[in-house]
Amino acid sequence: MSKQGIKRYFLFIKNRVSSDWKDLAWCLGFETPDIDNIDGKHRDDKSRCMDLLQQWYKREGNAATIHVLMEALQDAELQHVVDNLKDKYPELQLLLQENKRRTLQDEEAGGPRKRFQTNPVPLQPPASEQAGCTDPIKEEVKMLKEKNEKMEIIFLEQKAEMNEKIQQLQERNKKMEARIESLLTVKQMVESLNRQQVRPIRVGQPWVRKVRFGGGGSGRGECILPFGVAVSQDSEVYIADHGNSRIQVFTMDGAYIREFTTTLPGETGEKLKPQDVAADRNGNLWVVGEDHVVQYSREGTCLIKIDLPNDGYDRGITVNKATEQVIVTEYDGKNGQLRIFEQDGSDVGIYGSGHRSPEPWFPWHVTVDGEGNILVTDINNHCVHVLDREGNFNKFGSWGSDENQFKNPRGICVHGMGDIIVADKGNGCVKMFDKGRFLCHIGSGIKGPCGVAMSPGGDVVVTDWGEHTVSVWTQWQ
Repeated sequence: MSKQGIKRYFLFIKNRVSSDWKDLAWCLGFETPDIDNIDGKHRDDKSRCMDLLQQWYKREGNAATIHVLMEALQDAELQHVVDNLKDKYPELQLLLQENKRRTLQDEEAGGPRKRFQTNPVPLQPPASEQAGCTDPIKEEVKMLKEKNEKMEIIFLEQKAEMNEKIQQLQERNKKMEARIESLLTVKQMVESLNRQQVRPIRVGQPWVRKVRFGGGGSGRGECILPFGVAVSQDSEVYIADHGNSRIQVFTMDGAYIREFTTTLPGETGEKLKPQDVAADRNGNLWVVGEDHVVQYSREGTCLIKIDLPNDGYDRGITVNKATEQVIVTEYDGKNGQLRIFEQDGSDVGIYGSGHRSPEPWFPWHVTVDGEGNILVTDINNHCVHVLDREGNFNKFGSWGSDENQFKNPRGICVHGMGDIIVADKGNGCVKMFDKGRFLCHIGSGIKGPCGVAMSPGGDVVVTDWGEHTVSVWTQWQ
């Protein structure tokens, strides 16, 4: 049995062993420090068991056989796992029968008895054969029989492996069908929520500043360099208070609710300086800094940490409500790209790299519209890029101070009806567009507009890192 063949049993074993993994570790020869190290690295028993099996596989080399592993499972009083293995993988029955046959031959020859024979020792021939009396026909028949048995074992292994692959493909297809159905349901739900909750924009109706709060400082309700902003479905305003390494929560009227320090998980107590924040549909917050993305609960409990390359530049973040994927902007000093993650932190891939992207570009803030298009502000080209689901780039805007132009655009969000809202930092204002066509100014005379977000009620929240404040803009009723 090859080592590669052994590894294909690991997933099945770790799902059955689970919380009994420490007993198996002892029976595989692991010491207390090794067990404690595995225990501290993972959050669940299945992950710990898989790590144990992989370390054993790496440590033992050619001695890491299925026979040794099954013996350890029996010693750990996990006979049910051994039985399940035999039922799941029929080729193991033949391997065990072959091992039993060789063990009986060893006993007849006076050799030691082992429950599993990992490296069978050839039996010594009878004295008559040593004296030159071997029957060539019987010897040839014996060799052919052994060869046939080996070929049968190989055939059963390959058949079982093929059946397993077919089963995996069938399960994957079922998951994909369920995922597609789920995405369609979520899309319908998001579109329904947008239609029901978001107040329509009245073109020509002026916008006014309803409230302004914050101000430079580290006290409750004060901010130092408020960068990103997000608004939840229940209209809580989350401010990425960069200078104070915290997220502050306010009502839409500017009343302070609570806050939490953006601490990284671990014993060091290292703090994340938040550059942007986004809320997912479960009410959790995704916060990005220079070299980490962290998912926090509403109360500030750290749930997931994702490491990023530290490029020394600010980033933006958003959550695609339809797919639940997390999108992060990135710039290495020469060019930009978008990193995509699943909710569990697994890496999906990179958008905007290679020939499909504008070169060079500096993506800063990012959002997703109801059709699944990704919209990104670009402070190198002073425009907004629209990346469709096929990976094609379109854009609107250019350098300048006219209505359809930008100077260093920063925050971006999308109104429920599809209108695009952009913080035009260099021109000190916030603008609204309909598929790239200028509609109106939302706010003006803002020193350093950075993050923008729209509430379910249709008001727009703007962070001003130039004056360390946050303002809420609304249309006259």
